[in-house]
Amino acid sequence: MKEGKWVFYVGLLAVALVFSACPARADLFWETRSVSVHIDSQPDGSSIQKYYFTPYAMRVDLGAGQVIIVRYKSMKLYTLDTGKRTWTEINLAGMPEIAGIDQRDLSQMLGSVMGTDVIPTNKYRTIAGYRCREYYVRIAIINGEYWVSRDVAGYRELEAAGEEAGAIAQCNPVFRRIDIPGLVRKLGGFPVRTVNHVLGGTVTSTLTKIEQKRLNPSLFEIPQTYRMRRQG
Repeated sequence: MKEGKWVFYVGLLAVALVFSACPARADLFWETRSVSVHIDSQPDGSSIQKYYFTPYAMRVDLGAGQVIIVRYKSMKLYTLDTGKRTWTEINLAGMPEIAGIDQRDLSQMLGSVMGTDVIPTNKYRTIAGYRCREYYVRIAIINGEYWVSRDVAGYRELEAAGEEAGAIAQCNPVFRRIDIPGLVRKLGGFPVRTVNHVLGGTVTSTLTKIEQKRLNPSLFEIPQTYRMRRQG
């Protein structure tokens, strides 16, 4: 499997997690430590992922030089490769273009696998100092176990932003299939640990740091020295 497909799945997961934990009324930063095991054609390993949020944009540093930036007003998603110093642009208000596939067929195909399921369990555990409850979660084609807590600073921002994130997702014919406000309400807490099953393996992410602080606007800009790489 090519590296690009792995980045796509990790990016899809990151964006979905972002939409389910998206603070819109204050700047917020958090870090997770992610451990991947038995992922198809990928070596086992770990990385630190960094999440940055403001009322106008978000950024996710996936590790290994891969970065995602989303600007809410323009509904544009940018992927950056800091090693190659390149970037690509995706219009979240429309469908991605894939050669040989009609846009309506693509929308129907992707729409059939999108959506979410959230099933609470009666399991509780203290993780990273937070009292958490386990939920079984499906986001599109990704299944996993989520340990969430109401005690995390920033949970109220998450709760308040659910409706706004849902409005953003409604602009995309694929992401609108994900009930963002419903996902936030059903989880009822901030994801402290997630165990997602994807590409034949698992990706386990655990919260290591969270801070409410003012973020530098330059984090959400594309460096002028980077060159655009067209998809396809």
